[in-house]
Amino acid sequence: MYVGGEVNRMSAKIQIRDGNYQISIPVKEAFEDDNFRRFLEFQRAEEIVSRSKATNEQIAALADEVDQNYWKRNKSRFLRGLSD
Repeated sequence: MYVGGEVNRMSAKIQIRDGNYQISIPVKEAFEDDNFRRFLEFQRAEEIVSRSKATNEQIAALADEVDQNYWKRNKSRFLRGLSD
């Protein structure tokens, strides 16, 4: 895997079986590689989202609620930084 000017070689094995790619990477090596770890986290999030039954409107409403609650909890911290 190419990482910022250097090649990080994992001992990955790639095979094609039954029309599917099968990639085997030792867990220790995979989690030592930041790019691969982010890729796995993204894939997990995509899987969770694909199983969601929430509508776009419900998701937007939840995001607004989270934003409002975050601002209520952190407003004084941000404003204090502006008055210094």
